[in-house]
Parts: sequence; structure tokens; C-alpha cells
Amino acid sequence: MKKIVLVCAAVLCLALVGCNQEMPSGSSPKVAVVDPAKVFQDSKPGKDGMAYLEKVSAEVQQEFKDLQKQAAQSKGQSKDTVTDIQAQVANIQERVTAEQQMVVTKLNDLFQKVLEQYRKENGVAVVIPIEQALSYDESADATAEVVALMDKESVTFETPAKPVEKEKPAAEKAKPEEAKKDSAKPETAPEKKTDTKQ
Repeated sequence: MKKIVLVCAAVLCLALVGCNQEMPSGSSPKVAVVDPAKVFQDSKPGKDGMAYLEKVSAEVQQEFKDLQKQAAQSKGQSKDTVTDIQAQVANIQERVTAEQQMVVTKLNDLFQKVLEQYRKENGVAVVIPIEQALSYDESADATAEVVALMDKESVTFETPAKPVEKEKPAAEKAKPEEAKKDSAKPETAPEKKTDTKQ
């Protein structure tokens, strides 16, 4: 165990030496710690994201209730009806996954942007998650400052657009029409030839 701690300490020292080379001699790199969970919980974008997911959850629960009623009414009916209900359930689950991924991605992107902004504005060399710090001074905790920066940003949470698969057949339908136009062109070609003979 001691060997692991010593190796980690050596790696940390090497990293700090690398950072030190970019800074004036005699100064040490500034390190900050941030509590990501608190940032997402306390910041406005984080709260907005949670509110959005709660709204989606309520909508999905209602959809599931409607499907349960539909399934109860369709007992003894064709396999097509059961298959249709299963497909609807799968679509709902896909939507929930897509919504969650959209919110997480937007919040994470904003968090990274804000961390980089804080780091540059405050001359910080390294920002680490607070739970990974073995020991730190309270003055190194930048969570409140990061929350304040997050609050200045605005994020719009929207239902992710589904892949445009339904439009492909329409495009394919347009191709045969173009082929019809092309097939109409040879009809005009012979007329031109008769004109040249005259």
C-alpha cells in the first residue's frame, strides 16, 4: 500500500514539475477542487435539467398507464396488437434514454466549458474533483465560484430529434419521377433529328 502511495506521489510531483515550467520561477502551480455533484445540484442549469427530466418522466408514466389499459383491453386479441404494444414500449424506453443522454451531455459540456473558464481566469493549473483530494484547504474549494459561473449560462433542453428515416422513402420517390423526366427526353430527341433533315 505504501508503494502505491509513493508511486502516486511521484507521479503527482512530476506533473506539478511540468506545470511549474510554464510558471515564473519561485511560484508553485495553483490547484482547485470542485464538487461536481453539488455544482449540478445547486446551479440553475442543473436544476433546469432535473426539472426537464421530471417532466419527461411524468409524461412517460402516463404513456405507460395508457399502454397498460390498452393491453388489458386487447387480451385475447391478435398477436399484431401485442407486437404493436411492445413496439410502443420499446419506443418509450428509447425516448427516455435519449432524453437522459441529451441532458447529461449538455450539462457536462457546459461544466467543462465553465471549468476551463474558471481555471484561466483564476490562474489555476489543475482542477480536480473534491472526492479525489486526500486533503485540501477550504480556500482551494472552487465549487461556489463554478456554480456562480454556471448560473450565468443558459441551456435549452429539447426532445432529441429522431433520425430522419421517414424522409428517405420520399427522396426515393423523387428519383423515379426524375427517371420519368429522363425517359421523356428521348421522345423530344427524334423531333430534333427530323428538324435537321428538313
